[in-house]
Amino acid sequence: MRLFIILITLISTVNKFSFSQTSDGKVSSLVAAENYFAATAKENGLRDAFLRVSDEETLVFRPNAVKAQEFYDKKQLDPGELIWEPSYARISRSGDWGFTTGPYVYIPSDDTAARSHGQYFSVWKANKRGVWKLALDIGTPHPQPTTEPSLNFIDPKNSKFFRQISATRLKQREDMILTTDKLFASTLTKSTAIGYDTFLANDARLIFPGTEPIIGKENIQRFINQQGLNIFTEAVHADRSIGSDFAYTYGTAQITRDNKITKYNYVRLWESQEGFKWNVVVELFSPAE
Repeated sequence: MRLFIILITLISTVNKFSFSQTSDGKVSSLVAAENYFAATAKENGLRDAFLRVSDEETLVFRPNAVKAQEFYDKKQLDPGELIWEPSYARISRSGDWGFTTGPYVYIPSDDTAARSHGQYFSVWKANKRGVWKLALDIGTPHPQPTTEPSLNFIDPKNSKFFRQISATRLKQREDMILTTDKLFASTLTKSTAIGYDTFLANDARLIFPGTEPIIGKENIQRFINQQGLNIFTEAVHADRSIGSDFAYTYGTAQITRDNKITKYNYVRLWESQEGFKWNVVVELFSPAE
């Protein structure tokens, strides 16, 4: 009887972790994968956690873009602890692509050292077996939060999409997003205000160093204006979901404030919205130096 109970417990544990890493077409499966990732980091450390959820294409920004397996294979064990949790997550119509973002806190092993706070942003893809794998991970620092984040986990309105399998067509789809990002950049060189007015979704969120996430197009425009930011970006890479509703771009940025230029890396999450117009729903800037 004791052996039977042990076997049932092991099977339940395996099923729990399998479910937590496998897409079922619902955003809850993505949130479960992120929570599994965070739990693994807490139990086994960051190095083991990243290697478990990454594949050969996973990118992390440390501070610039590098393959996760390359970075963490060489990295020594970090005695500190990184704790994070998703507060905003969405999944594509195709069920194999999604993103999460939320607060993190780094607790150093030295009790006398200060904790570090910030926001992370992760893009996930399900592999051929349906297992969620981290595609991209980036974060940016800000002071200790003053409020608890509200949870916003969104399923797609439907799962209807045209599956494009032609390699040439898939490349064209990615080029289209890269071109859109470059058009955004071109507009920014003429007017930061016009650029953000044209390419931001109404419910967009800006994750900018030194401040908690700014949610809503009007709030973002007000922040940029009040801070006197002039933003110049240069795209490096684009990727797009099979469901064609989400895409991301990343690249480098130079932001001028008070006549001082600072270099950043950026990631933008794009969504195909009304009229098949691509708008930015999440934009994160992370210090490059």
